[in-house]
Amino acid sequence: MNNKSFWYFLQFGAIVLYAISIPFGYWLFPGTKLSAWSIFTGLVLLHTSEITIARKIGSEKNISLLRVAVKTILFGFTWWLPLKKGIITS
Repeated sequence: MNNKSFWYFLQFGAIVLYAISIPFGYWLFPGTKLSAWSIFTGLVLLHTSEITIARKIGSEKNISLLRVAVKTILFGFTWWLPLKKGIITS
């Protein structure tokens, strides 16, 4: 788990998860657009809830709040945890 490639793979997986969440939602909830987007919305809300943790780590590493927020919403813990451990840089 101290390998950059491992964390970059997980970050790629987060992006793939976002990409497939909407089609999967339409498959899971056919005919209801609002329900179909619920998986995507859940991912965004989950990652948004991590911003408070990531903000502290980002401020210790002199990373702007905007950059912290965007990367946390996109990648979640797969960005801020290796950043905290010093495995990756901003």
